[in-house]
Amino acid sequence: MRWDEHGWDQFAPAQVTDIQAGIDATGKIVAYDYTSYQHGWTQVIESASQLAGVATIPTVAPTGSPDTVNSGSFYTIPNYQVTGASVNGYDGFFKAIWMRAPGAPQAVFASEQLIDALANEANIDPIAFRIQNIDATQTSGVARWIEVLDAVSQAANWNPAVSASKLESGNIVTGRGVAVGGFANSYPAVIADISVNKKTGTTKVDHLYAAQDAGITVNPASVQNQMEGCLVQGCSRALLEQVQFTKVRQTSLDWVSYPILRFQDSPAVTTVVVQRLDLDPSGSGEPTTAAVAAAIANAFHDATGVRLYDMPMTPSVVRGALAA
Repeated sequence: MRWDEHGWDQFAPAQVTDIQAGIDATGKIVAYDYTSYQHGWTQVIESASQLAGVATIPTVAPTGSPDTVNSGSFYTIPNYQVTGASVNGYDGFFKAIWMRAPGAPQAVFASEQLIDALANEANIDPIAFRIQNIDATQTSGVARWIEVLDAVSQAANWNPAVSASKLESGNIVTGRGVAVGGFANSYPAVIADISVNKKTGTTKVDHLYAAQDAGITVNPASVQNQMEGCLVQGCSRALLEQVQFTKVRQTSLDWVSYPILRFQDSPAVTTVVVQRLDLDPSGSGEPTTAAVAAAIANAFHDATGVRLYDMPMTPSVVRGALAA
């Protein structure tokens, strides 16, 4: 039954991130310090194996590790540090396991909001700021991140502007945000168009645009299908999906207490496959979900001038941030 599935399932790992960085007078990133705190991820051992005595869960969970790809690695930064800290995931914590693009949405949510904040401090358009700081040498001199940023900005008809420079009045405000970040050696960029009801705290994602470079794409239609799923599921995770619990048990046991995005609230989606016939294929089932939450959060800042530091970005989180 649904309450069994929700009540006994394993969950994506929680993460807390402490992050800071600096820029020079020209808008070049000069320092970046990222620390993430996780609980270790669960080993996959079937109940039948445990009952039969064939395998047992050890007393200490595998150590959590930082997402070193999505924590500023795309950028040219002379002073750069990434640190991972973890707790024993079997010692009083819910068991954590892989969820689409494991660890990537959490890392990108923190890192790409910081990059956006740096662009704001530099008074530079968010896409232009990223492009001037991208490290193309990491991809053999091929500017793959720049190419997906160009592709997604063209698809979304992006008009360069400093974030939150055109704040609207009234309860319903709109904004656009961008983020880059991926998984499985692929390169996606995402733009989000959102509407925010400042009175209720409801965030509506109106349109998500994504461009992805996954090397040679053998079946573009199938890859676009995966990208669309990543965008919609990523939107649901970013806005709604949150495990509720007490010290005794999990309490979000159905689709009311653990809501997911419904058809009527799903965004329009536009996907662009950046074809690379000269490069080996890489993953396409997970990468595009990585940057969705960060793009939405950056769009929220563009709409309101306020940063969101918690995900999912539920109405209560939004109202609290706006009130603060």
